[in-house]
Amino acid sequence: MVEAVEPLVIDSLTDVRSTEEKRGSVISDARVEVPAESPTSDGYETDLEIEEEKTNYDTTGREVYVNQCKSLNIIPVSYFLRNMQTSEIQMSHHGLGPKGTKAIALALVNNTTVLKLNLADNALEAEGGLYIANMLRENCYITVLDLSENKLGTSGAKTLGDMLHINVNLKEVYLSGNNFTDKDIEHFSEVMKDFRLTHFDLSRNCIGEKGGLLLGPAIAANESLEYLNLSWNNIRRKGAIAVANGLKNNVMLKHMNLSWNGFGDEGAVAIGEALKNNTILTWLDVSHNRITAEGIKFLAKGVEGNEGLKYFGVAHNPITSSGACQLLESFGKNSSAVIETVDITNVRVNEDLWAALKEAKQILTSLKVIHQPYMEGRKKPNPIASLKDWLGHNKHFELVEVFKRFDEEESMEVSKEVLMEAFQQAHLPFDKTNMEMLIDQLDGEGKESVNYTTLVDCDQVKWLDECLVRYNTSKKE
Repeated sequence: MVEAVEPLVIDSLTDVRSTEEKRGSVISDARVEVPAESPTSDGYETDLEIEEEKTNYDTTGREVYVNQCKSLNIIPVSYFLRNMQTSEIQMSHHGLGPKGTKAIALALVNNTTVLKLNLADNALEAEGGLYIANMLRENCYITVLDLSENKLGTSGAKTLGDMLHINVNLKEVYLSGNNFTDKDIEHFSEVMKDFRLTHFDLSRNCIGEKGGLLLGPAIAANESLEYLNLSWNNIRRKGAIAVANGLKNNVMLKHMNLSWNGFGDEGAVAIGEALKNNTILTWLDVSHNRITAEGIKFLAKGVEGNEGLKYFGVAHNPITSSGACQLLESFGKNSSAVIETVDITNVRVNEDLWAALKEAKQILTSLKVIHQPYMEGRKKPNPIASLKDWLGHNKHFELVEVFKRFDEEESMEVSKEVLMEAFQQAHLPFDKTNMEMLIDQLDGEGKESVNYTTLVDCDQVKWLDECLVRYNTSKKE
């Protein structure tokens, strides 16, 4: 029989705790009765369940996510449920689509733990982009966002641009591969002048000359960006000049990727001028930009007085050996240069360039120059020996994979004609003449194809040696 306890009038949750302490075990066995007509001092009835509700408040959004998935008739992503309480969500390549994105966005509105969100390659499209943008209008905890490869398009650009006007907590935004055009850049160019991002990636889009004209002034005015990637676009002519002028007047950028754009010599002139004035930039890549030996002259003049650049990529531009010599000589003349790496990968190294390389390294002892192998002396070039040397500097390159890729019939043989195309696409460091000689050496038997059966289970350097022995033997015969 439970001991009778007289009714209590509770004025606050504090009174409940103090009363419980006084009554001890009696309270634990008895039920507290609160008269219906006894209001609290605040004018409402007190219920002990209020404290329980506060304790169980969901700060991760887990319950919201599960309910939204039910409502949208989609299966919850187990990875997301497991990681909602962590600081980083890595969900690239999950095939979420707009619906899956909506559920995640609603769940993250009030989430306080996730700081980095990666939803790259999830087919979000404009609709999914809208859900994420709306979420980021409310969420003030996420600082890193990756929506690359999601086909966001024009509508997605607008919603994200509008969001960036409001959100001041994001620090890094990656929007590579979203089919943004010149017109879409209007949604980013104005906000770029004022936003607080430190990293911004617009690579692999469809930004052309007009887009470059919009980006140039934005780059010049921005005072927060440290990293900007505009590679794999079509920024040319006046657009290229505008971007270079923006770099010239920028006071914060440290890392800028302009490769694969087609800046040409016009852009090279403007980049050269920018390098004369900009001492903040430490990393610059203008590879694959159709810059000729004429354009490299202006880049060389630019680095003569530069005191900040540590990496300079000019690979796969038709600058010739003499152009590369000018560039290296300019770095050597600069007593304040801090350059560490120069990439001239495709440039054929002749005696003059080799001498310039040696001289530059004597002055800049920590300098690393990425270039084609050089065969000293006047001996007839040996492509296999050159290839072995190149493989020594490119240890992750698998020769057998090149053969397999172009062996459509899986016959373990590739014709010389097809192999020529394969090696060119693989960017092996040879001109046409030496490439033909290399393929002849690999054949070794005077046939019209190269058999790579033994390469599959053999070290590639050892296989090359065997090919060379076979070739030299056939020549003697």
